[in-house]
Amino acid sequence: IGALYIKNGIKLEKLIHGADHEQNLRAGTENVLEIAGLGKACEIASKDLEKNIAHYAETRDYLFELLQKSLPQIKLNGDLQQCLPNTLSVSFPNVEANTLISRLENVAASAGAACHSESIDVSAVLEAMKVPIEYAMGTIRFSTGRETTMEDIQAAAYEIIEKVKQLMPEKSEKSKVSKTNEIKLTKYTHGLGCACKIEPQKLENILKQIEPFYSDKVLVGTETSDDATVYKLNDEQALVQTLDFFTPIVDNPYDFGAIAAANALSDIYAMGAKPIFALNIVGFPEDSLPMEVLEQILKGARDKAAEAGIPVLGGHTIEDPEPKFGMVVSGLIHPNKILKNTGAKAGDVLVITKELGTGILSTALKRGLVDDNVRQKLTGIMSSLNKTAAELMMKYEVHACTDVTGFGLMGHLKEMSQGSKRDVIINFDKLPFIEKAKDMAAAGIIPGGTFNNLEYVKNLVDFGSMNRTQQLLCCDAQTSGGLLVALSKKDAEDYLSDLHKNGLNESCIIGEFVEGSEGRIFIK
Repeated sequence: IGALYIKNGIKLEKLIHGADHEQNLRAGTENVLEIAGLGKACEIASKDLEKNIAHYAETRDYLFELLQKSLPQIKLNGDLQQCLPNTLSVSFPNVEANTLISRLENVAASAGAACHSESIDVSAVLEAMKVPIEYAMGTIRFSTGRETTMEDIQAAAYEIIEKVKQLMPEKSEKSKVSKTNEIKLTKYTHGLGCACKIEPQKLENILKQIEPFYSDKVLVGTETSDDATVYKLNDEQALVQTLDFFTPIVDNPYDFGAIAAANALSDIYAMGAKPIFALNIVGFPEDSLPMEVLEQILKGARDKAAEAGIPVLGGHTIEDPEPKFGMVVSGLIHPNKILKNTGAKAGDVLVITKELGTGILSTALKRGLVDDNVRQKLTGIMSSLNKTAAELMMKYEVHACTDVTGFGLMGHLKEMSQGSKRDVIINFDKLPFIEKAKDMAAAGIIPGGTFNNLEYVKNLVDFGSMNRTQQLLCCDAQTSGGLLVALSKKDAEDYLSDLHKNGLNESCIIGEFVEGSEGRIFIK
């Protein structure tokens, strides 16, 4: 509820049409309880108003004084005498605001000139104020309140200064976190794992503008958004190659490396290929994290690659304010045995080999909302290879295969159904969600990538009577998810039996392909 001052002579047009409530300005019954609440809040706020305004300004000015003393390069936006008494807008040069906010454990603030959003674009307000780009990207708004004390300001300033010094270029070694076991990697990133992907619809629009150049040796390119590219070497061999990297999905560096490696390897397995070697891709904030953290990330990846039976033969590293890690993985396959994310037939059933919900639970984990048992299970699922599922799959006549990662179950199924020109029916009750995933989703613990995924598929998926929480669960942005395999019902039953015998007990049939050329998805 809110109040609006209207200048004489200004005529407002309805946004909601129908009845003639509020002097014919909107349709709908007034929210009497909150209107009364707003009035009471205004009454309370009016008491000691001048005293409170003075307190707001005093605490705000003290915060700026402390920040400026230790960080003289910061920029004040606006005039402290000509702005709200409780508001301080400060720009930290060459620091990304969302990254800084993600590292502040005891300070709540917002990026840019308006409320914090998933976007890291420069706000129109800052552009209008002609704030230089190197400052604009590091702009944060702080607010003080009636109960804010000078001690609160001191504690906040200390934490802000410490984190800014860790992020600023040419920082002192003293600003580094000293002990690897004290580090929470997810505090150093604005996104989590595959959920930090660019929105699929934006990526599609970009790629449409770029005409690919192919040779006749390219067997799988970008045309169907498949898991990897395939290049024919000779009549008996084709090279399968993929690249995958992301920001930390868990706090432990070793686990992060293992999960990133498993995620990259999964694309090779989804194509039916055998991986042969990998290369590392690293972005690392060496000025704010000790190199021992990178060592643990690389060890986790090496050990996971060794589990897959392949060596890691080098890589490339850059300095980056956010830690990022992934791999280029190369594999081999016979040119006639390639599995694509297209080719599903009417009557095929869909098998999924891992549980769903990693995006939601990773977000809950970052917010401290789940216990260590959930953390261990989540880490175990994401770091497990799809190697066994892929090897068992090759015993059967598979018509289409992909893995479920950042675009979620619905996003990757969309690629399969549209590419196969077959509709598909999914049974929501059969979807294998990790314990607590539904509870966290119902509580609103949803990563930004999951919302993007729902927006991406909404015109193709018929969710029936499902509520929004259930829709988001179906679109949850996964990291290192399972294989999604289309094969005949008879083969699927035998495949499931093999999977269960080999310990992949959560594998199950979740749906069936039917006639229909639009590739629509129906969830029952």
